[in-house]
Amino acid sequence: MPTAPPLPADEQLATPSAEPMRVMLADGKWGTLAGLSKTELHELQWEQEQKFARAIQMLPKGSSDRALVIGQAYDTVCTILSAQQEDDKPLVMGLDKRYGRLVLELLHRQVDRGFGQPRLFEIGYGSGALLEEVAEQGFSVGGIEVSSKMRNEALEVLGEEFSDRLLLGDLREIESDSLPGRPSLVYWNDVFEHICPDEISDTLHQIHKLLVHGGSLVTITPNWLLRPSDVTGDFCPPRTEACGLHLKEYRLREVTRLLKQTGFRRVITPLLVSRKRIYHAGQGFRLIKQLAEPLLDRLPVRYAHLACRGLGLSITIATK
Repeated sequence: MPTAPPLPADEQLATPSAEPMRVMLADGKWGTLAGLSKTELHELQWEQEQKFARAIQMLPKGSSDRALVIGQAYDTVCTILSAQQEDDKPLVMGLDKRYGRLVLELLHRQVDRGFGQPRLFEIGYGSGALLEEVAEQGFSVGGIEVSSKMRNEALEVLGEEFSDRLLLGDLREIESDSLPGRPSLVYWNDVFEHICPDEISDTLHQIHKLLVHGGSLVTITPNWLLRPSDVTGDFCPPRTEACGLHLKEYRLREVTRLLKQTGFRRVITPLLVSRKRIYHAGQGFRLIKQLAEPLLDRLPVRYAHLACRGLGLSITIATK
């Protein structure tokens, strides 16, 4: 199973703790979550996200040190988020029933187009909720995660028989022949914005390389109009630049440009997004939406957010 290259034993960051209420903080010290109120846990998350974000961006691009700090950041933050839950259920972040329906719709379309056995590969699968839903429909699933904590939760959800398909580490180190089969559909939700801007292009090229010809990449990333969409929004006013683990929040035109530069031949957005469904037609008037983005940002925040969500500015589907 591909993993980030480890540091020597005496230099390693945190390993999964036997005591779930202890976490490795950004300064390298252990901290306990026991006895903290929800408010205190939330404030700790805010503090740690800022510190980890600064540490990640200061480390060299592509370095093993950066990879280790990224993994530790998400182990720590996810543990803090789990402690804020009122139950012991697996931690689920950013998943919406509409996204599950979208993925299944695209996979069924691939069957109709003669793909034979479509395969879903999720980047940042978290506790595996989406993979479980898709696997129950008979499709082959797999993915990669940077957090060992979340991989462990996904194994509990999906079962040990999925262990060879639930990878841990850096996507850019994965070789296509190490996968059970090349994916026809790659999906990532709330991951794009967590990647260092100096590594996003390399990451997209790796996705393009892994996809079969004619395969698609579904990107869901909070549009810049919604800023800030990470924990920053709980402590700072709207239209503040994110300074937690959202290392960069993108405009639709920026996402489209990166996808096109990578070599994806077609990039579309949904036509409309309702509370229950995601509607498609042609390219979804993507070019018009890109031109409208600066104008939408002049609207009052509430209306800008409604327009952004309803027009699907945070969702793209790119075809290889």
